[in-house]
Amino acid sequence: MLLRRLPIIAGVLLAVAWVSIYAQLLLTWEPPISEQNLVARGEIISLVSQNSDWLSMDIRLLRSNSHELLFKNLRLSWKKAPKVQLGELWEFEIKAKPITSVLNQGGYNQQKAFLSRHIVGKGSVQDGKRLSVSHSIRAQIITALKPHLKSFDSGDLILALLLGDKSLIDSERWQAMRITGSGHLIAISGLHLSVVAAWVFMGTFSLLCYCSPQLGRRNMLLAAMFSAITCIMYAYLAGFALPTQRALVMLLLLLILSMIKRFSSPWERLLSALFLLLLLDPFCCFSAGFWLSFLALSIILLTISHTKIPISNINVQQPHWVGIKQKIMLFWSIQWRLSLGLGLLQAVFFGGMSPYGLGFNFLLVPWFSILVIPMSLICFVIWCGAMAIGVELSAIFTIVDLSLAPVLYAFTIVEQLPAAWLPISNKMILALAFCLMGLWFITQSTKIQWKLISSVFILPLLFILWEQLVPINHQEWRVHLLDVGQGLSVVIEKNGRAWVYDTGAAYGDNFSYAERVIVPFLYARGISHVDYLVLSHGDNDHAGGANVLIEAFPSVKVVTDIVEFSDINCRPKTFSWYGLDIEILAPKLAKKGNDGSCVVRVSDSYHQVLLPGDIEKRAESAMINEGVKLQSEVLIAPHHGSRTSSTQAFITSVSPELILFPSGFNNRYGFPKQDVVNRYKLSGSKMLTSGTEGQVSVVFKHKQRQIKSYRTDLAPFWYNRLFRFGELADPE
Repeated sequence: MLLRRLPIIAGVLLAVAWVSIYAQLLLTWEPPISEQNLVARGEIISLVSQNSDWLSMDIRLLRSNSHELLFKNLRLSWKKAPKVQLGELWEFEIKAKPITSVLNQGGYNQQKAFLSRHIVGKGSVQDGKRLSVSHSIRAQIITALKPHLKSFDSGDLILALLLGDKSLIDSERWQAMRITGSGHLIAISGLHLSVVAAWVFMGTFSLLCYCSPQLGRRNMLLAAMFSAITCIMYAYLAGFALPTQRALVMLLLLLILSMIKRFSSPWERLLSALFLLLLLDPFCCFSAGFWLSFLALSIILLTISHTKIPISNINVQQPHWVGIKQKIMLFWSIQWRLSLGLGLLQAVFFGGMSPYGLGFNFLLVPWFSILVIPMSLICFVIWCGAMAIGVELSAIFTIVDLSLAPVLYAFTIVEQLPAAWLPISNKMILALAFCLMGLWFITQSTKIQWKLISSVFILPLLFILWEQLVPINHQEWRVHLLDVGQGLSVVIEKNGRAWVYDTGAAYGDNFSYAERVIVPFLYARGISHVDYLVLSHGDNDHAGGANVLIEAFPSVKVVTDIVEFSDINCRPKTFSWYGLDIEILAPKLAKKGNDGSCVVRVSDSYHQVLLPGDIEKRAESAMINEGVKLQSEVLIAPHHGSRTSSTQAFITSVSPELILFPSGFNNRYGFPKQDVVNRYKLSGSKMLTSGTEGQVSVVFKHKQRQIKSYRTDLAPFWYNRLFRFGELADPE
């Protein structure tokens, strides 16, 4: 009854019910337990990264019960791992971790990305036993081909194009692809399968028409069938990764709908593919690739349906050619719309865009479609044939390497150009979206009054640009406690500028919370100037990302007692910053260790925030005995809530109304300690922990104070909740 009378409401209710059932099936898992660790049997499906000490890999869990309908994956790290290969079956003893990750505005949402890949948990391998060697043809091909491709300049790209293995791509190459907006050219997705399908279909259809001409549809159906089989084989070589699966389902459905006699418009085919994908995997909408693929197809269909070029002539079955000018006009119309639309969506997902992406993709999309992808597959087939008869012919990939040489050269050129990557704030992205909407309405409207009404959509962009040219002095200011795991970073924001207290940790050469969290957060907030950086002391969890921030904001003044960074020392002093009083309260003498932390108090006429770093009982007592004014409305708990700090005398002196604990979720130290929490609770203070809440922002405006946390207020979506291993958990 509801389905007939209110189909939209019925569809929404059915969708909610299906997503709920799907989430319950995917996220619940009861693995066997061996002592304190979990036992998991699985197939190695991806080697994510590897160095001399650590291996990171994804495994697909073997189904232990017949009622388990969905494949579930784990992300595992293994210290000093033995040699492993794709496709091998192993039994692992693992120390389990939840997929819950740090959550901040502008930052990478790892737990949402994991859910889109069906990764339901993380863990570190304590022990492992190989159950069987790999019988996967794909794994054997990768093992045989990978050593040979390492010798080519573009071997990493060739391996990714052919087999979906990105393990050879280093961080510099990823950065180059991000700047140029060319990552979609390497990841096997809709573009690659469409190119393969088109080339195989046209080649097979032409050959059949030449060898066995038919008046009916037999040759077309045979060509479509062979094209579909080829795409399935290519998807297998790509490891049937989730993005490849989605593109394959969409392509096969479009082929089927095109071959049957029932008429269906391109939009109907696209919506049918979208429905089927969401029915098979509702979590696919968490992937950026999903939205990029469907936006690209939508833009192409919209362009074709509104173009004035006689598209009916652009058909491979027509005996005559469309004029070169018309082809170029159509290609340009599609390309600039794709670059603009995908660039805006890329800014939404990645917090910025490349101004050179339009030109880069305008040249390289046809280059890959016409030359690189077909040439790669032809050389791969020749290499496989040679291997089958015992001949080593990896030199054939020299041709593909030469075809990719212009791409590598373009990477080098674009990286050296000014403003190769433009970070865009959330407000600017929204304003640009409204502006594009308004321009589209203006072009589509015929009456002057509707054009004037549509121009209202352009006003937000003009207002933001005016605000940047003529800064407005707002009374409002904000304190953001960022979620940087078991570390500390606080951003004080006012009038579009900021200063930063501590940077979180850095690990190895490739990971820094400053790069992954703080810089993206600042750009997302539209902050392009950081005036001061305070490094409380030299511990890694407080100063590990100093170099990253200094490089990102070269004009920043560093306040610290760390000699190699210090512009201003931490001796007690007071200065003004956009109407706020910044007081450095301690230490009086530079000293090493936690008690040498820079203690800073920020205040206006109504509100005060105390940032004590990692000070312990001795430093707390010293400030109290010296009569230092500590009273503050908001306190960042010293030393992450450790028992070595937060004495009762200190709590009484500060008299905080709000306590913010900079402690990671499920951290190994057990911070904040329960007895410390109890002391603050007795004082009547409200308490929030960054590891549980994600980013915590406190907004001060005149006499008002507003608290916003990421999981509760900024992005209160179910997939941002806390996930424990094997279950969907409520926040503590």
